[in-house]
Amino acid sequence: MRAHGPALPYDGNAPYKGLLRSSHRDIAAGVAKLHDQWADKVVRRKAAGRYVYDGFPAQIVGARDAECELAAVCTELARAGQSLYRLLFLKGDSGLKRLEAALAHALRSGPQTITVTSEDLFVPWGMLYLHPDPGALLNTGAAGQWTGFLGYTHIVEHNLGCVPDYDPFIHYRTERPRASLHFDTRLENRDQPDTCPLQPVRNVVETRADCQEHHTKPQTSASLIARDSDHHVLVFGAHGTGVRTDRRGDHQAKVVLSDNEPIYADDIHDWACDRGERLSNPLCFMMVCEGGRVGMYFQEGLARPFFELGVGCVIGPQIEVNTHFASRFTCRFFEEFFKGECAAPVMRHLTQEFVSQHATPLGLAFTLVRGIDSRLIADTGSP
Repeated sequence: MRAHGPALPYDGNAPYKGLLRSSHRDIAAGVAKLHDQWADKVVRRKAAGRYVYDGFPAQIVGARDAECELAAVCTELARAGQSLYRLLFLKGDSGLKRLEAALAHALRSGPQTITVTSEDLFVPWGMLYLHPDPGALLNTGAAGQWTGFLGYTHIVEHNLGCVPDYDPFIHYRTERPRASLHFDTRLENRDQPDTCPLQPVRNVVETRADCQEHHTKPQTSASLIARDSDHHVLVFGAHGTGVRTDRRGDHQAKVVLSDNEPIYADDIHDWACDRGERLSNPLCFMMVCEGGRVGMYFQEGLARPFFELGVGCVIGPQIEVNTHFASRFTCRFFEEFFKGECAAPVMRHLTQEFVSQHATPLGLAFTLVRGIDSRLIADTGSP
């Protein structure tokens, strides 16, 4: 592991590098434990017989109880995030410990912009935790603080390596950018339209972009394979999962649209082969459970195959998230992104906003994979 940047200035001794002694299996187990902790402490959290985070807590348990639950969950999630941080940075040789000391100092000194580059190691960096006070010990009763979560205070991306002709700036030469919506319309509740998670997203995007909507696997494949595909934004609103393992073995990551035909990681790889050339670096937002997962292997998540197809940035959750929150978070993201804001600062701002205004930590569950500078650029004056 190596680290460098303005916040880690050369000290006249040696570059910051060290040997990570945790195996891939150890790290995978640590990530799985972190996911399980979030599922247990947040997704399935109950108070007075109700799921606290099945929507917005203040509306479910009341404002006072929502703040109490938020304080408790902060410390519980901090312990889980700290455990993975220590597995990565405090289980290595002396060089890695020296690197961690410099990194910890930088993280505690103020907001940083962090790019992690690795093709074979991925963890949900935003969920990692380092207490702002080096003397505070969570395991002896110190309370967690939101500012200790990397995704709350810092701008963080995971980069999978060099991509030929990659451009973080998404240029469009039309009056408005073009968006492609891929929805499972079974999520629409026609009897209770106010609870529909898709329509608010549809409204936000349609008022800011020229849209096409696709509801099936064949429609999606045709749209993404087409040589004249020139969408600047892709949005998936559907059910999905990362890799699953049962007695029959591993099952690939997938997303499922209205036709109930799973779109697997291998399907997206096939579409990339059919295209023969990359898409022009659109941003892909996954309003899909576990839609932001990336793993060591191709089939573990959908981000790697989407990048092979030519997507420039993937944003999605690491865990299951309720549709009400996912819809509101997606809407807020695109309200800002269509103004020309960079994706990563928007993600950090929304994480803070949803903690402070809605008493929910679920913004931290969303990961940005590549595209820290991804933004829309209007080239309407170009020939």
